[in-house]
Formats: sequence, structure tokens, C-alpha cells
Amino acid sequence: MAIIKYNNLVEEVHGATSPGRIHRQKTFRDAKGRIIGKAKPETYDVTHPRSQKRKPAVGDELANQKSWGKAIYFTQALLNTEEGNTYLNQRFTAQLRVTRGSHADKLASVESRTKTRLRYMRFDTYCHAILRNLLKHVNCNTPAEALAALRQF
Repeated sequence: MAIIKYNNLVEEVHGATSPGRIHRQKTFRDAKGRIIGKAKPETYDVTHPRSQKRKPAVGDELANQKSWGKAIYFTQALLNTEEGNTYLNQRFTAQLRVTRGSHADKLASVESRTKTRLRYMRFDTYCHAILRNLLKHVNCNTPAEALAALRQF
């Protein structure tokens, strides 16, 4: 993926400008619709994905895929309950940069370049990442166990 620096003549480009090339810039909003951040402008080429039938995932790659799948399942299950949804929203709001006195979540991934914990701007991405990192530390089999373990961190 490429990083583009635009001059003053072009502020934003969205969509395809040539065959096989996509331009986008993500805008992140909070629950009230206010813009809380923008990502860097991106340009990427549309490529052909690998064939899972000819070359399936094995070893660490397969374990990583299963772990993400379990984290996404737990996220959906927790967000469907009132208690889980409220708790995850509180944690998400507490780690936002726009929240006064906020700090990055203890379970957030560490950014390799700056060696600091990430702050997420999208709620769904935050939930997936936090639960994925929780599953690295604690073996949970149900969403209720995951919520109890989250409260301890």
C-alpha cells in the first residue's frame, strides 16, 4: 500500500482513477457523529487473492486466523448483550484521544515503530483487537468468560 502526499491543488481523491488502482481516506466518527480523526490517504492496486484451495493456511497462519475468528465471534456475542455492549463502549471511549485524560488500553497492541500502545478510532476494530489480545493471555471458551477476564485487565 502506498502513502501519498497531496499538494495544495488536490485535497482529496476517492475511488478509482485508473483501472486497478483505488484511492481512499478513512474518516472516523464517534457515536454522536462527530469526526474524531482521519487516516492517511491511501492508494493501492487491486490484485488477485491467493487460492485457498491450492495453498491453504497452515501452522502459525492457521492459528492466527482461528484466533481472530474466535475474537470476532466473542465481539458479536458481547455486543448483543446490554452488559457487554455498555462495558466495551466505556473502555473504547476511555482510550480515545479526544477524551480528556485518556490513556491507551492495557490490552491494546504495541505499535512497532513508536513502541507505544495503539489507540483505536473504530469501535469494531477496537473490540476485535482487545479480545484477540485477551485470548493471547487467557484461555476463554465463552463470551461470558471473556467479559469476566476483560474486567480483570
